Amino acid sequence: MTDDPRAARLMQDLARLADIGVDPAGGWTRRAFSPADVEAHDWFCGRAREAGLEVRFDAFGNVVARREGRAGPGAPALVMGSHLDTVPNGGPLDGALGVLAGLEVARRLIETDAIGMRAIEVVAFRDEEGRFGSLPGSRAMSGRLSAEEVARLKSADGVALAAAMAAAGFDPARVGEAARPPGAIAAYLELHIEQGPVLEAAGRPVGIVTAIAGQTRWRFDFQGAPDHAGTTPMGMRRDAFAAAARFADRFRDMILAEGGAHTRGTIGFLKLTPNAGNVVPGRVQLGLEIRDVEAGRPQALGDRAVALAEAIAPQFGVSVAAARLNAAPTVAMDAGLAALLTGAARDCGCEPLSLPSGAGHDAGIIAAVAPAAMLFAPSIGGRSHCPEEATDHRDVAVALAVLERAMRRLCAVP
Repeated sequence: MTDDPRAARLMQDLARLADIGVDPAGGWTRRAFSPADVEAHDWFCGRAREAGLEVRFDAFGNVVARREGRAGPGAPALVMGSHLDTVPNGGPLDGALGVLAGLEVARRLIETDAIGMRAIEVVAFRDEEGRFGSLPGSRAMSGRLSAEEVARLKSADGVALAAAMAAAGFDPARVGEAARPPGAIAAYLELHIEQGPVLEAAGRPVGIVTAIAGQTRWRFDFQGAPDHAGTTPMGMRRDAFAAAARFADRFRDMILAEGGAHTRGTIGFLKLTPNAGNVVPGRVQLGLEIRDVEAGRPQALGDRAVALAEAIAPQFGVSVAAARLNAAPTVAMDAGLAALLTGAARDCGCEPLSLPSGAGHDAGIIAAVAPAAMLFAPSIGGRSHCPEEATDHRDVAVALAVLERAMRRLCAVP
């Protein structure tokens, strides 16, 4: 199974896509609606047409490559997909594996005349990596992105989403037309690299995702006083960084003590003002996020983090203000599709591992409008979102075989 020569086409596609968006600073950079991202989507369109699929862009810029089933035009579709954009200096497989594996499975179904009553589709969602906010491509397809929100959204470097869409040939005012009608998607399967070390450590070639973790993000603003670093006595300082540093240390302790096995707490953003070596920091802004698959826990721990900061700040003579930026609930994957993937894996000779996803994915958005499930392939060293991101070719072949087996079973359903 792992020596199937047809897996070579997928590896060739991955290698060709890796020619697009190579960053001189390392890795790959294909930010949503950038020239490299546009090139990647146009290249994928060409490959999908060569495979015998009809290709269109929806109103947001997602690629939908479709082959009609025996029921004719308009029938519900069995959809495979993921994304082609990357984080800055990212890796070659995040998202790309799911799109191109879906294309390879579609090729195999077409070549063997295995498409049933329902259509099959391969979707490449735009901006999964969040250059312009949380998963706008799949939110547009699920009817959860309005033209008004598009008009407001900007990237971290100040680029307006509406302007980026227009530059790529899409009308931001028509984004509502990307919404699929109820029932249009019969099932959604997404193959993705794990982006963590669990499968590799367990020695399992595939994983079946049980749920996508919910998360909450917060901004904390510690306000003190900027004073001379040489003349202000230690006991008279209102050092915003000292308070923030104490909070960061205690926040980690709190997550470890009060969280569960799948709780993740991260402080990933820090800004000091005035950020000078001879000035006591007068202000510190930090951003944190909390993720967990247990419903309600991210919010509860976020509230605990606020109370912790408010208890620490007065000890340093500073104030603190906290604001919740956004929250996303835990999303359970469809049990029937998960069982289908499990059975397909066993038929392919491997015992899959059930595990949650700590990362967000388009499957979590599509799950609101259609049954959705995810299949993970191991990440070497657990590395992802970096140039070192890699998956053993044999594991890629196994995951491809499992996805194909599952799709064949879905195609056989009347």
